Amino acid sequence: MLIGNKAFWIGALGSAVFLAVFVMLFVDLDTIGNVLNEADYVYVLPSILFYFLAVWFRTARWKFLLHPLIGKPKKGIYSVVIVGYMANNLIPVRIGEVIRAYYLSLREGCSTSAAFGTVAVERATDVLALLLFLGAAGLLGASGVERAFGEIASKVPGGTLVMVSAALLPFILVFSLVLLISFSSKQNVNDFISRILIVVGQTHRKRILAIIDRLLEGLTVINSVTDLIKVLAWSIPVWVAEAGMYYLIAMGFDLGSIFATELEFLSAILLFTAAANLAGVFPSTAGGWGPFDFFGAASLIALGVQNEIAAGYALTVHVVLWVPPTLLGALLLVWDGASLPGLLRGAKKSRQSAGEQGSIT
Repeated sequence: MLIGNKAFWIGALGSAVFLAVFVMLFVDLDTIGNVLNEADYVYVLPSILFYFLAVWFRTARWKFLLHPLIGKPKKGIYSVVIVGYMANNLIPVRIGEVIRAYYLSLREGCSTSAAFGTVAVERATDVLALLLFLGAAGLLGASGVERAFGEIASKVPGGTLVMVSAALLPFILVFSLVLLISFSSKQNVNDFISRILIVVGQTHRKRILAIIDRLLEGLTVINSVTDLIKVLAWSIPVWVAEAGMYYLIAMGFDLGSIFATELEFLSAILLFTAAANLAGVFPSTAGGWGPFDFFGAASLIALGVQNEIAAGYALTVHVVLWVPPTLLGALLLVWDGASLPGLLRGAKKSRQSAGEQGSIT
């Protein structure tokens, strides 16, 4: 299987721990029930439109990254992105990213590993965009956001150092590889990895190197500072649109009345956006349940929002993020005559096939 038992249980444990702490610290069942009953859900429908606008920007960004690999797509890839998010919501350990890459390979005839490399670049630029949001929240909210970040970090084992390191790790890994190849060559990187894998049997080593070679092809679609700026330029509207979704749902919870000015309210939404989504680096089960809710609620509580209001809002945002792409992704797969189990099996076979091709050459 693509999902190792160890990875599955680590994710399940991560979600269980964060959800348990979330409930113990932030949730009083009677009070949160009243909060959810009193919320105005008329804002949910327009917020979903903002979500799918964010997906449109994600699709445009992916097209830019894929251009060196496939040129102009033969088919629309908006549906591929939606299916990937559906898979992430249903399968642990973010296997949806692999499913998305494989689904694209079926439609466009490209390498699954290379397509996955472009997804890794996406995730790295997402981290950079969210860190910029964190900085913008600090500028708008001044000392309140700085204090909030300190309080959130204090709840993480290891404090600020662990939290920042975990958030930056995907960005550092991806762009270290890109820079390394820029100053050296893909062949030199492959030779270096081959030496590291000397302890692995020859057959398995060739298979692993074949997959890495295709992955590097996708990772290195960015080969200049200009390209990096362009990808980041696509990443900003992705998160602006998603923050717009969070803003509308917050209006339904009347969060704006808690803050003295509109700028402080906006800074709180930016902080929530950054904290909840950067929490994706922590292990969790399908859909990111646990870390998203805990860090999202903690960011608002640190700014003075009542515990149950922050918890109810974070849970509502998560549900609205989870349901629409999951339902639409399932419908798109049925329309396309495909199925999620079929894509999962195909992705596994594609990975094995890539390794077998490498062992032949």
